[in-house]
Amino acid sequence: MTDRTTSDLAALLTPAPSAGVQFSQGRVLTWDNENLANTIEWRGITIRDIPLVEGINALVIRPGDIVGMLGWAPEKSKGVGSWWILGKLSNPGEKVADLSITAKLIRFITENGDTLAFFGKESDGDPAWILYYGEADNQAAIRIVNNDYVSITDRSGHEVLATDGATQVGLSRPYLHYHLAPTVNAVINGTVFVPSTSSAAYVPVYEGRPYVWHPQVTYDVGISATGVTDWRLLANGTVVFTGSPSASGTFAIPGWGTTVLPGHIVTFTLEARNTGAGFTRVMVRRFEGRQS
Repeated sequence: MTDRTTSDLAALLTPAPSAGVQFSQGRVLTWDNENLANTIEWRGITIRDIPLVEGINALVIRPGDIVGMLGWAPEKSKGVGSWWILGKLSNPGEKVADLSITAKLIRFITENGDTLAFFGKESDGDPAWILYYGEADNQAAIRIVNNDYVSITDRSGHEVLATDGATQVGLSRPYLHYHLAPTVNAVINGTVFVPSTSSAAYVPVYEGRPYVWHPQVTYDVGISATGVTDWRLLANGTVVFTGSPSASGTFAIPGWGTTVLPGHIVTFTLEARNTGAGFTRVMVRRFEGRQS
């Protein structure tokens, strides 16, 4: 009597070969990593848009690669009915562990479906990679958008650190305070402890030499004076603003991104004069770097 248990197991382990199944290989002529359209050279002919087994291997294939192919045809057919691409073939030592993946979108999620990381293009087409806090609200933690800037946000979505996207040089957040100190030319008028001048010619009242990290500077200068007052701001000797009454605003650092780079020292000077035989008191209420 035949032992069917042993016989059936042997049949599973060593099935009879099928004449309809073929294994071959082809050379990739073109490969679209976005929609996986392809042309393959196989046995001297070109075949197009062959289906493939899904997975990360499909994202590392490049033109010129050799791919394994599985074909099938019904028994006694005159040709192979279907081909599938199994994946890229590589020999040991061909840097097979170095993967260069090209994909429109890659998303890593938790077992609950919450996003951990995103690599690809946003809805507007801008390239981006984003790391998330990994909770249901999908709050981003770190973003690189459009290859222009890096942004770090806190758990509540507030931006706390970012590079300047417009100039692509330096910081945008946080704003850093640049200290200006009274100069030896400044005097105290009366009992009001505010640097002042009575000179009819421009004299430096404040000066600072900070390391700069932003492309622009925002300022707020208060003036209390008798007579006729003029004042101006200079950056490395270049006049960037001239005013008379109190004023606030923003100026670009001359040479930013070329002769002046993040971490360079810039000399800022606030000069004032009084051409009406009076006193000009000058208060610096804000002076800090900011984004472009």
